[in-house]
Amino acid sequence: MKLAAALLLLLATPAAATPADEAAIRAHGREWVRAFKAGDIEALMRLYTPDAEVALHSKPKLKGRDAIRAYFTPLLKTPPDADFLLAEESLVVDGAQAFFLSKYWFTIRTPAGDIPEAGRSLIVYRKGDDGIWRLRVDIDQAAPDVTFPPPPEAK
Repeated sequence: MKLAAALLLLLATPAAATPADEAAIRAHGREWVRAFKAGDIEALMRLYTPDAEVALHSKPKLKGRDAIRAYFTPLLKTPPDADFLLAEESLVVDGAQAFFLSKYWFTIRTPAGDIPEAGRSLIVYRKGDDGIWRLRVDIDQAAPDVTFPPPPEAK
């Protein structure tokens, strides 16, 4: 409940975002997809804060890089044959935090057939002392208004 209240407060009074910060956050999302599709667990882990939390569709919450690594490592042993598309809905940058809301379409191809998943994602980024934006919270959920096929603006 405290996290939700803090998010609402931050979203209501954003500090001015710089174009460089917005570009870095959007590039971060593209790098996440690239690392995932390449099966590069080390590149993927560099994109998270040490205390990151990930709440995926129908999965228990992952807390910290060790838990996130343990979840993704078996999935990435062989680079997945997958498509991952996003359609940005909003990006709010407030100082050293940013909130990125998007629709997503994920399809992984397996010998047993394609596994499609579509939904909405809220990602909270934190800018480190080194000036690099990293993923702090990632919440994915099913959304009745996000279905296949993805629209042309999804990339």
